[in-house]
Amino acid sequence: MPVKKKIQQVEIEEQVDWAPKVEEKRVIADLRETLEDIKKKDGIIGYIIRGTTSASVDIKDPSKIIDYAALSAEAIESGETLSSTFGLGKVCSIVLEGKTLKVLSLTKGEQQLSIFMEKSVDHNSIRQEIE
Repeated sequence: MPVKKKIQQVEIEEQVDWAPKVEEKRVIADLRETLEDIKKKDGIIGYIIRGTTSASVDIKDPSKIIDYAALSAEAIESGETLSSTFGLGKVCSIVLEGKTLKVLSLTKGEQQLSIFMEKSVDHNSIRQEIE
């Protein structure tokens, strides 16, 4: 006669490791809402938000999306390289200013943000809204 074994019940967490946490989704939704409010301001050209698996782009001139994406990636990478080279520690934000526009790049949680704006826009006030 087979022996029946008593199976111990273990409570399994509903969240799996590979899926974004529910709270992360809420933070991302709040961040996107904040970015939408910022985009409505005068002088804001648009933004790129990059996560570990996806990216979202909202630029007023769709023909320049690739240019802005390349600028964003290079600004973030260059900032990290400079920080590492000079032992500056963690990069909080990067502002790259050109002749007519500037880009504010920063990291919030696992999201990398780049906000493109005209040179006259106060990037410090934009950064404070995000943080």
